[in-house]
Amino acid sequence: MTSSPIIELIREKLDIVEIVREYVPSLKKAGRNYKANCPFHNEKTPSFTVNPDKQIFHCFGCSTGGDVFKFVMDIEGLTFPEAARKLAGKAGVEFGEERAHVLTPEDRERLELKKMMTFAAAFYHKALFSPAGEKAKLYLGERRLSKATVEKFELGWAPAGGSALMDELKAKGWSSDLALKGGLITEREGGRVADTFRGRVMFPIRNQSGDTIAFGGRVLDPEGIPKYLNSPETVLFSKRRTLYGLHEALPQIRKTGRLLLLEGYMDVIGAHQHGVDWAVAPLGTNLTVEHSALIKRYAKDTVVMFDDDRAGIQASVRAAEIFMEAGLYVRLANLGTGQDPDEYLNQYGREEFEKQLTGALDPMDFRVGLFFKNRQTPPTAQEKAKAIAILLETVAKQGDEILKSEWVKTLASRFGVDEASVLKQLRKAPHQPQGREHRGAPARTTVEIPSIERGFIQLLLRDPALAEQAAGLVPEDFSSPVARKFFLAFMELPAGDRPRAATALAARFPEDSALIMELAVADIGGEIAAAAAQNAAGAARMLKKFSLQRRWTEMKTRMGSLTGAELEEFRKLSAELKSSAKDI
Repeated sequence: MTSSPIIELIREKLDIVEIVREYVPSLKKAGRNYKANCPFHNEKTPSFTVNPDKQIFHCFGCSTGGDVFKFVMDIEGLTFPEAARKLAGKAGVEFGEERAHVLTPEDRERLELKKMMTFAAAFYHKALFSPAGEKAKLYLGERRLSKATVEKFELGWAPAGGSALMDELKAKGWSSDLALKGGLITEREGGRVADTFRGRVMFPIRNQSGDTIAFGGRVLDPEGIPKYLNSPETVLFSKRRTLYGLHEALPQIRKTGRLLLLEGYMDVIGAHQHGVDWAVAPLGTNLTVEHSALIKRYAKDTVVMFDDDRAGIQASVRAAEIFMEAGLYVRLANLGTGQDPDEYLNQYGREEFEKQLTGALDPMDFRVGLFFKNRQTPPTAQEKAKAIAILLETVAKQGDEILKSEWVKTLASRFGVDEASVLKQLRKAPHQPQGREHRGAPARTTVEIPSIERGFIQLLLRDPALAEQAAGLVPEDFSSPVARKFFLAFMELPAGDRPRAATALAARFPEDSALIMELAVADIGGEIAAAAAQNAAGAARMLKKFSLQRRWTEMKTRMGSLTGAELEEFRKLSAELKSSAKDI
């Protein structure tokens, strides 16, 4: 990781626990560390750990980890200079210009892409107020959006020609390769390129920090398809991890802990215009596990209100199950009028809309209500059995035992059947497959290191002063190549850098960064724990003894072919091992 006097000053002034808690309010003290459910993947059992002594974090579930800069980079999708600038503001440190700090080629490209996307948003917004954007302005007027709202969300218009934006980008010095990477232009047959968005009302998509990372465009031509078009996946934009309107909604969500999940751009924009400024939307009706993990960082009370049609209702039910798998509580709302939320707000106003939100139902009540909705005659026994069997599949996935019990009571009461029968049927329902809590987490690579060597490396990372006790050790005293590599790198660090050894080693060996962070935050166990806790020098002697034993064993297996010098070495080893047995 990049280092400089300014970066070190920021590190000194900030506490990683407090920074992480801004994003993960559930972070709680657990021994010498702090723990919470990981904000980077979906899990039910907390494996995300923050170590205040080393000022690092590590997740034992998905293996992500690093220092405070890495945390902010990952959680907000920032480059190192951007994260450093943000943290400098929190620390009260003057950061200066980005060019004064080391930038990787990837950092430079991301920063250039963000500048290009910002320019594109301004280009589309300006085009909206040109003569060519008149039709788009009429459409937004018909949707009853005020000029202030149009400005707040920086709505725009993509000219119908094939190269209006591309020409402007080239004039500003941006290459077509970069524009392709940003999804602003598209390559066509024959190698020709053209603007991705043409003849569409434009919706800039922003990340939590307010950076424009992608676009959505709505076609106005009734014959045009698709009706809505989103930017392709890029290094800045992942549809699965982005919620439209989150940047605008975050202040209110953080203040109240509540979040309203709507279906589309216009629903969110209309809600904000009417003061319902905690509304966001996935890009399409498909909520993902990554979305639920993002929402979990900020909201305790979530209401889902998708469109009042069959597809919207089905999407609401799917979303509820995803929230449930993430250990979140959610309620479902349905307007029941056939209107989109923005249409309802325009007709009835915020007060009536909020009443609909207040009446949002628990997912099981919602689904049972759908079954009985508009039913003229009582369900037959077979209809009851079929409906209960389907609903019990959801009950079986519920991790909260109290909710599970209440849902069983709800089913028995609403369908007029015996509760014991429902419970008996529940035991037959398909259960949640094991291991789902880490879905989406990258596979972990297990590195085999003998427990004593693993524990000794942990001690070095925890207590740099132990380096004095390890002065008699050499890398060859470690049987594991990985432990040998870590030990050598640690001993090569200047004394002043050793308190941040975990971060330094992770930067030097990025392929092993997850393991290094794990070693730095994990509790020390195995055969070294007791000895090292009482006598670090004794632990070092134990390592040396094992090293001598390995050498002695290796030489003994080829005793008949040893040279004279090797025989002398063998005799000395035998004597040393006999002597060390008395010392340890």
